[in-house]
Amino acid sequence: MTSSGTGDRVSSGRRAVRLVRRLFEPPSYLRGGRVLWVPAGLSLVFSLLMLPYAFNVIGDLAPEHRAWAKGIGVAYVVSYLLFVALGETKSWIVRMSMCVMLLVLGAALVFFVGLQNVWVLVFALCVISAFTRAAFAGSVVVAMVAALAIAAFMTGVIDETLSEMLLLSSVGIAMILFIRLVDANAELRRARDRIAAFAVVEERERFARDLHDILGHSLTTITVKAGLLRRILENSAREAEATEAREVEQIARQALADVRGTVSGYRVTTLAGELAAAGTVLRSAGIEGRLPQAVDDVHPDARELFGYVVREGITNAVRHSGARELEVRLGRDWVVVKDDGPARGPVHKGNGLRGLEERMAEKGGTLSVGRGPDGGFFLRAELPTDHNDGAKDGDTR
Repeated sequence: MTSSGTGDRVSSGRRAVRLVRRLFEPPSYLRGGRVLWVPAGLSLVFSLLMLPYAFNVIGDLAPEHRAWAKGIGVAYVVSYLLFVALGETKSWIVRMSMCVMLLVLGAALVFFVGLQNVWVLVFALCVISAFTRAAFAGSVVVAMVAALAIAAFMTGVIDETLSEMLLLSSVGIAMILFIRLVDANAELRRARDRIAAFAVVEERERFARDLHDILGHSLTTITVKAGLLRRILENSAREAEATEAREVEQIARQALADVRGTVSGYRVTTLAGELAAAGTVLRSAGIEGRLPQAVDDVHPDARELFGYVVREGITNAVRHSGARELEVRLGRDWVVVKDDGPARGPVHKGNGLRGLEERMAEKGGTLSVGRGPDGGFFLRAELPTDHNDGAKDGDTR
């Protein structure tokens, strides 16, 4: 019972940490560039415009409170400017610390300047709304306005602070809606880029098919006809004409071989090609990819098969995972594709995974799919050790 209770507490603690981490992860629109410098710059301009009023408010305070208000005010301004500079950091601990620091300093400043000046919290709300997820930002707005309303009611200044609280509520909600709009636009851009990437692949396949079906058929017919004409001329002892026909036949055969080689170049899956395409597709989907720079260590006979594995892993991550990062690792006779998507539970195998299992089975290999200890999806393909002539692999799997 004791060990079971301890395990339950540890499991609950891990779930709580994952929940907090998810709340403080950078929103998806922050990937790929600093898109929020405009609203951050507007906040800075607004703060500069409000400096004269802030100086007047602080100047009217009692001398024993004035020094505290000045020090906390400077720390508050530095904190939200620092948050703007560090807003895109991936460390959820840093982001959580910045949010807590802003709220504590803002509350302390309001304590010294009075509830009639709660407008100073607008900066904290704007920065938190811009650089955290909408669920957390909305909770902060509701909690902050509710706490101020209770404090104003208990101190009897509810009438004087009503307009200030309406200002905080409207600015917080407007900022959250603005950020949601930015997020939606970023998602649309990624979807557009992803569709364009898939359209290019589909167009290449269509072109290869049409090239083979139309030009390949015509060249095959020309080759056959030229060969027939050559034999007729050879039987008629017309050597000069037969020589010319023989050259036409050779040219037609070479052209047919070139067409087939070109079509094969479009259709054949290679590991290096899939890794190169994966970088573009992942960037379009807003997923950070950690991809190998070379495939020299992979056995040559395994590269085409591993190319299919990488393609399936990338496709699953882009379409279904909701991941932020994806890693591909290679060995001489194995490949692993792993993402950090939020999905948990059993993996349902679709046609793609079943097709990969059949390909691996034909080569005597194995395909493993599942979830990592922290969620996400991993795909591992491995060929028998005798496939690579007994070479050893020092993988850290």
